[in-house]
Amino acid sequence: MNRIATLATVAMLALPGAASAQSMGQGFDMLTSALVNDFTRMGISLGLLDDVTLGELAAVRNVLNSSESDNQKKGQIEAILAD
Repeated sequence: MNRIATLATVAMLALPGAASAQSMGQGFDMLTSALVNDFTRMGISLGLLDDVTLGELAAVRNVLNSSESDNQKKGQIEAILAD
């Protein structure tokens, strides 16, 4: 009986972490999808989003929210996402 209780406890503790990871993944996907319109409008290759990190996405959002011209933003974004 103790073994079953232990397994149930482990399963219950794992579920919130799994839900949190799923939620983070969904947020990452939503943010990436939101950038598609900006990239398309600015003529930036969507292929740059293939291996993007969360840190790079945050940096790109900061650039997009700046008051600089689209040409300046494009150059900065391409530099951030360059390998």
